[in-house]
Amino acid sequence: MIDLFSPPDRPPRGLGAVSAQAIVQGAPVSCQYSLEDLLALLHGHAPAKVDAVALHRRCVENGRLSVGLKIHCLDDGSQFTALVDGLGGAQKILDINLYKYSHASLCLVLPPVGNARSAILLMECIEHFTGSTLFSNPRIQIQVCSPGRLDARRSALLAIGFYLGSDTLRRYTLDELATSFTKHYCYPRGRRLVLYDAEGDFDRSFDWWTKDSCDHCCVEPHLPFASGRTDLLTGSGSRLDIENINLLATLLVHAQYQGYWSELGLRCQWEFELLLERHLLSGLIDAPWVRTDDPTSKDDDRFFAALQELMAYALEESVRIKKKGRLFPRWREIPVRSSFGILQEVQSLLQKYRSELVRQARLLGRGDPA
Repeated sequence: MIDLFSPPDRPPRGLGAVSAQAIVQGAPVSCQYSLEDLLALLHGHAPAKVDAVALHRRCVENGRLSVGLKIHCLDDGSQFTALVDGLGGAQKILDINLYKYSHASLCLVLPPVGNARSAILLMECIEHFTGSTLFSNPRIQIQVCSPGRLDARRSALLAIGFYLGSDTLRRYTLDELATSFTKHYCYPRGRRLVLYDAEGDFDRSFDWWTKDSCDHCCVEPHLPFASGRTDLLTGSGSRLDIENINLLATLLVHAQYQGYWSELGLRCQWEFELLLERHLLSGLIDAPWVRTDDPTSKDDDRFFAALQELMAYALEESVRIKKKGRLFPRWREIPVRSSFGILQEVQSLLQKYRSELVRQARLLGRGDPA
């Protein structure tokens, strides 16, 4: 598969229904359509999958985080016309969202769902409706949104883990990481793989697994943070990318916010850091992978130098590099194969913690399918 990649983050903010004054003041804007609206529109084209999403849309599988997706379209976006019109038109669905990948014709924000499985099914339903492939499509860039703002170090691990654990190796250029919020006057995000949201719409109504005073699992009906996301711009993402990001984000967010999986998350973080140290890559974690309030995080070039080092190291293990043709001459397609090196080690690490999370959840009597 292939890739290059897409934009930073910022929740829908309004034109039309929302005043210019509200935009200047940074007032959050609610999503202009509901998941129920979307599912009703999609139902005739993929009824079984839509019914599955509707049934499990609030289910938090094995205590993992909810998943939000944004679709950035790099062509004229005509395949989404019927979908946008059916949801209320461009002014209501697209024009209110000031944030998008700099080269995108549109950014479609999907309502969050409780688990990666439902998020993937929702994308497949949209594929049926539009007749257009969304996964591993160079003209579609996928942004995965996870609740909870990770600190700088854990944001770095999320980005590095995503890159090395993917079924596709990507060769990025810094210019291809630009979005409409790269230099926004209120919410500058820089050119990054990982982005914080800009305090917009936030759905807390998903279960959060935590521990009571006796270390027993306790399920709270709302997420513990009132706002704040950590988003990752995958580029032409795959199903595995969504699953991996959801797993990593869950472990790292639980480690940071003392959720039920905090111990497992801290163990995963420690093991991942050791892995990078073995490959002499531990210094990469200190680069500014996400733009924070720290002034030193503003340096796009320092971030990109770390990303280049990571790409170069990973690409040494790749079997071949295939040019993608004239439309995207700088893009490369690199299928990931078993290498008994860092790529396989990271993939094995992710599988280990995915299995361990499922195993422990089943011991609690709360386990869902892996």
